[in-house]
Amino acid sequence: MKVLQLGKTHYEDALRLQKKLFQSKLQDSSLEDIILITEHFPVYTKGKTTQEEHLKNIPADIPVYEVERGGSVTFHGPGQIVVYPVVYLKGKKLSVKNYVWTLEQIMIETLKEIGIHSFRIKKRRGVFTDKGKIGFIGVKISRNVAYHGFSLNVNVDKTFFKWIVPCGISDIPVCNMTDFVDIDIETVKEILIKKIKENF
Repeated sequence: MKVLQLGKTHYEDALRLQKKLFQSKLQDSSLEDIILITEHFPVYTKGKTTQEEHLKNIPADIPVYEVERGGSVTFHGPGQIVVYPVVYLKGKKLSVKNYVWTLEQIMIETLKEIGIHSFRIKKRRGVFTDKGKIGFIGVKISRNVAYHGFSLNVNVDKTFFKWIVPCGISDIPVCNMTDFVDIDIETVKEILIKKIKENF
């Protein structure tokens, strides 16, 4: 498994790279699994379950992409780590359910090492804390190859989430790691990469 840190990217560029890796993996599942790690410039993405009422008042100057992943609308921006695994699930003996569970577990273990207690909520994908939702998941799987992935809030500007219903969940706010501890995003990335390797 190879981990590639892309730095800050425009969503369209990262999506194009994901799709290229995804198509290569569909053609040859023996190719090395790739984990892309990035921060995006401000962008909204709409998944397959997005409903009109989930979109409140998105600013006209922020791009919106409708993508193939599961889930509803979310925001990506600086201060949020976005992880895109392009992996062959069968090669890792993972079902779709176990794969999503593993992505959640990576975030939970990362947060635990930082000193933040987090947990799952039944029938709601992602990772939650006592102060709100902190980790978000939306994946696309075809012929046992997965892409898209998850995002974890470190110190993202939460104002951007006020213009949507994040993941279609209206009764739970969004939070950051910095609501709990003083930590920088590069330190979180180091811990996250360690947890990705341990769990995969």
